[in-house]
Amino acid sequence: MIISLACPGAAQAEGLRAEIHGGYDRLSNQSFFSPSDSTFRPVEGGVYGFGIGYDQPVGKQVFVGLEANADFSTGSRCQVNPLVAFVAPGIFESCLRTGRDLSANARLGVNLGTGRTRLYALAGYSNVRLTSSFQMNRGPRTGLNSQNRDGIRAGVGLEHGFDERFYAKIEYRYSDYGNRINRNQALAGVGIRF
Repeated sequence: MIISLACPGAAQAEGLRAEIHGGYDRLSNQSFFSPSDSTFRPVEGGVYGFGIGYDQPVGKQVFVGLEANADFSTGSRCQVNPLVAFVAPGIFESCLRTGRDLSANARLGVNLGTGRTRLYALAGYSNVRLTSSFQMNRGPRTGLNSQNRDGIRAGVGLEHGFDERFYAKIEYRYSDYGNRINRNQALAGVGIRF
C-alpha cells in the first residue's frame, strides 16, 4: 500500500515529453552460442537512445502514459565454437552484435511525496536487430546475417521533476524475445515536458 503526502497543488506528470537516456545493456542468447558451452557469457555493452511519450493524470496521484523509444547498443561478443575448438582451437569463431532496438510501451505510475517524484511500471513491445558473423582462421568475417526479433518488455522506474518541465529518471527493463533470448538494461535519462 502506497501512502502519498501530495497536496492538491502538487506537480503532475502531464502532457507530451521527450528524453535522452543511456546505460548498461546485457543480452543473453544461448540459442546462438551453444547452450552446452560452459564458458558461455552474455553479450554486454552500452545502450543509448531517445524517447517520446505522453502522460495523463488519473486523479490526483496516479498517471498513465504511452511512449516510444529508439535505442542503439554497443554490445558485441565473439566466441570460438566449442566443438571445433576441441579439434583445432581458434579456427572457427562466431560473433554476435546487438543493434538498434525499437519499442512501444504503456506506463502506469503514482506520484510520491510532493508529486515531483514518480514511481512507475511499464509494459510493451520491443523489436531488436541482431547481427551474426563468422571468421575462419582469423581471416575476414563472412556469413554476415542480420535478423529482427519481436519480444515483450516490462520494467520499473523512478522519475524526479526538477520543475514543471525538466525531469531525470532511472529505469530497469527486461525484454524476452523467445528462443532463450532475453535482455536486461539499466538506464538513466533526462527529459523535458512540453
